[in-house]
Order: sequence, then C-alpha cells, then structure tokens
Amino acid sequence: MAQFIDPKSGEVLSLPLQSETSGLNFGDAKMTHISYKKEFSDIRQVTSLRLLVDFAREHDIPALEILKGTELDLDDIEDPYCEIQVWQELRAIQNLLEIDDDPANGVILGMRQHLTCYGTLGFAMMASRTLEQALTIGAKFYKISLWINEVSVVRDPDTIKFVILGHKLPPFSQHFLATRGMAALVTWVQELTNSEVYPCQTSFKNDRPDNMDEVGKAFGTETLFGQKNYSISFNRSLFRMQLKFDDRWSRMRLEDKLSNTLERRHSSTKNRVKEMLGRVRQGGVISAVAVGHRQAALAVMCRG
Repeated sequence: MAQFIDPKSGEVLSLPLQSETSGLNFGDAKMTHISYKKEFSDIRQVTSLRLLVDFAREHDIPALEILKGTELDLDDIEDPYCEIQVWQELRAIQNLLEIDDDPANGVILGMRQHLTCYGTLGFAMMASRTLEQALTIGAKFYKISLWINEVSVVRDPDTIKFVILGHKLPPFSQHFLATRGMAALVTWVQELTNSEVYPCQTSFKNDRPDNMDEVGKAFGTETLFGQKNYSISFNRSLFRMQLKFDDRWSRMRLEDKLSNTLERRHSSTKNRVKEMLGRVRQGGVISAVAVGHRQAALAVMCRG
C-alpha cells in the first residue's frame, strides 16, 4: 500500500499496488516493484553502471549477473547515449555485493570516476576559477553527476569537511556508495588541482578492514574507522587556488547546457510517474477517493 499526503487537506491517500516484487530487500521488508521504481526514478548517465560491469569482469563475474533484474542488457550499457534510472544502478550494486562484498569495492570504483566520466559537468568543473567554484557547480548539478548520496558541508577555520549522508538509501548500498563518493571526490580534487593532494582526514562508519591497500591509496594515512559518519576533510587553502583551465565563458555555456539537461530529465521523470499511475488505475486498483486526488498525489511524488 503506497501512501501520499494531499498538500491541501493533509489527508493521507492510500494507493493499493500490485503485488509484483522487485526482489530488492530494504531492511526487513520488500518494496513493490512499482514503488521501488518511483522512489529512485531519477535519470542519470549509464557511466557508473558501466564502470561497475567492467570491474565485475575483471573479477571474473559475468556482466549478465550484474545486470540481472535491471531491465538492461549489454547493448544498453555500451550505448554512449544511454540513460538509466537510479533504481537500476542500485539493483546492479546489490547484485555485485551479493557476489563480492569486499568493503574496498566502492573505493576502487570511486577512484575510476575521473572528471571526463561526467561529460558536460566534468568540463564545467574544469573550466571553473577555483576548486570551491568547481565543487559548487558539482553540488548544483549533482543529479546529473554519478553521485547518489546527499552531502552536508561543514566549514571550519582551516578545513572544509564533507559529510556523506546515506540514510535515505537502501541499507545494503550505504557503505558502498559513501566510500565510492569519497574516493571520487579525492579524484576530482587531484585532477582539478593537478596535484597529488590527499584529505586531511577521512572517517568511516565501518571497522578497519583487513586489507588497507586500496584505502591508503585513495585517502592517504589519516583515516579513522568506527565513526558516527562517513566524512572527508580537505585543507581550506586548496579551495582558493586558481585552476589551470579557468574559462568563464566556456563555464557559462556549459552550465546553461546542464540546466537544460536537468529540466529535460525532471520532465521525463514526471511523465513516467504519470504513466505509472495510469497503468495502476487501468488495473482497477485505485479507490474512488484516490482517483479524485490523483493530481495532488502526483504533485507530491514529483516535488522538487
């Protein structure tokens, strides 16, 4: 049973859903296939999924095992113009972790997310005046990036800390996505500054792994384990450095293109949700009250 709140009356609307299950376990209860797709339906590039498949192949895991349940095939991920939804990448991540749950997997894959993997966004960041401006652009268009986590920024006199949030994500994915994002951030900083700079400090929620090689390679030596949050801190002076490829006019053109892409993807997501509600309604499973309020429910589902 999916529930939505009417923004005007505050009434809770219940939409009975069909019983087809996704097979994805969110804690103790399985979500329905339709509900799961709605919750993580944002559109993104296929790039990070392609990197995941390449990583699996290197470890003798068949690509089709990673793509199981994603509704994607090898031709899809080889298409340079392919776009996927977040739920498809989450399913692929679960498939990998069910076969190989090494806690360093996310770190390794994050180190492979070079700026060029981000297409227009990566080039807009490279054309920025400073590292702070580059990361501000990355945050502004994070839904276009390969990130899934939300991030909180803490500014201290000498450092800037990025706290990686994962509480809204499926439990099975939280460590993988946090460490992948943190390693990707280090890769960005090193490529933007053209220097082998490392974080002042990195914190993980998990216990210290037996194999520290990949962690040390990505984050240096100032790494803490068993902490309350995943976080990564850099020296604040880094963020004032002028970048090598600073180009205001190119950056403005690229940001305009990114805004158009974001709007197109947002519109596409709303259309998919509308079609989803239509399919459920045709099956005769929405109550009369829910049908009367479907536009309000749709507005809540597609907010933001």
